[in-house]
Amino acid sequence: MNAADDASPSGVGATATTARILGLDAVGRSDAALVGGKAANLGELVRAGVPVPPGFVVSASAFSDAMRRAGVVEELQHVESSCDTDDLESLRHGSRRLVEIVRMVGVPPDLRRAIADAWAALDGGRAVAVRSSAIGEDAADASFAGINESFTNVIGADAVSDAVLRCWASAFSPRAIAYRSLHGTGVPVAIAVVVESMVDVDCSGVMFTADPVTGSTTEIVIEAAFGQGASVVGGTVEVDTYRVDLRRNTVVEVHVGNQDHAVVRGADGHDCTIALAPGEGAQRVLSDAEVLALGRLAERIADHFGVPQDIEWAIDHAGSVYVVQSRPITTLPTRTEPTDGATTSENPVSAPPIVHGLGASAGRATGPVRVLETPLGASEVADGTVIVAPMTSPDWLPLLRRAGALVTDGGGLTCHAAIVSRELGLPCVVGTHDATRALADGTMVAVRPTGECGHC
Repeated sequence: MNAADDASPSGVGATATTARILGLDAVGRSDAALVGGKAANLGELVRAGVPVPPGFVVSASAFSDAMRRAGVVEELQHVESSCDTDDLESLRHGSRRLVEIVRMVGVPPDLRRAIADAWAALDGGRAVAVRSSAIGEDAADASFAGINESFTNVIGADAVSDAVLRCWASAFSPRAIAYRSLHGTGVPVAIAVVVESMVDVDCSGVMFTADPVTGSTTEIVIEAAFGQGASVVGGTVEVDTYRVDLRRNTVVEVHVGNQDHAVVRGADGHDCTIALAPGEGAQRVLSDAEVLALGRLAERIADHFGVPQDIEWAIDHAGSVYVVQSRPITTLPTRTEPTDGATTSENPVSAPPIVHGLGASAGRATGPVRVLETPLGASEVADGTVIVAPMTSPDWLPLLRRAGALVTDGGGLTCHAAIVSRELGLPCVVGTHDATRALADGTMVAVRPTGECGHC
């Protein structure tokens, strides 16, 4: 198969099973085993007429073929199978070796040429986002939220291929190995990569077509921030939160965050973080009309997939809306239950709450506080510990598997801390602003994320 063959659409379903590069418009839900959940869902949205940035996917077969031709498949499987996910040093040592192997193999020359051709044909070779789409990702019980890498504002054919390689290598990070162990997906590993035209973003965010904390399907929850979405999922700004009742075509709640920065495309074409003036950062990101339009789009997407969705969106400077990801809401709750490994109480907390925040994952737990700036190995923290941090990232996953609850200074319903806590069944309160200052190591606290608020 030559580069031209690779770059041409090869159809949906069984006809695409041997292709290494396919247009997003050539894949759908039935191709998830070839292109991963992220790409399959995006292709499904394209077919449904939802506005999605144009792009293509480097399929999982391209990765598998590169590893097979280099003769490293068995070594990759052996090294990962030998990792002890409860031992941070073992995990890091295995990860370093795995990443070393993948980088040594690299992107084969014929595939680099095919990627260059596909990129050049994509809207005149403009800046793109290069995003991992692992097999099993964006499933009903496994979001892989932030586990594998994504890169924005990538410019140039060589840079795109290099970003694809970095996505491949990210499938063997400590957090990715721990996540696969947690969900029992195991080895061999297969990863595809999505390449999409960048949206010239004015604002972006995430919307849920059901409340991810309570499970209620009567409202759509939208979080929004100025600039690109990295600050939303990373929990680095206080986002706006809007609640929409589409039955009444009404915005029923508005919480305006106070954002001090935004990630935008810089003058050199790459990502740039800019400071927002206090007056600018305290303005509403979205008007009521924009909120309602997003809500109707979210409802349309959920109706197409038939299950509640977690949707990433962006609005460009011209006011056009794009959907850049849609996946089922993982572990949507039906009732509040205690968390294993933590002590629970049926009675209300008798003492006044020490900190308040946003209830991001349901449940109640009592345990000793451990304030951390960076993640430790899982063996260094006792089961049932209440982890308190400024914010977490996917690198915290091995540690959070042992925690009884999680409390963070920053973040909203769509930050990594919130998403991973919901998957782990871990009570979580985010956006407290000062938990790391107000809580001390060893203090026994009760964490109670109830309804739309939470405290401990």
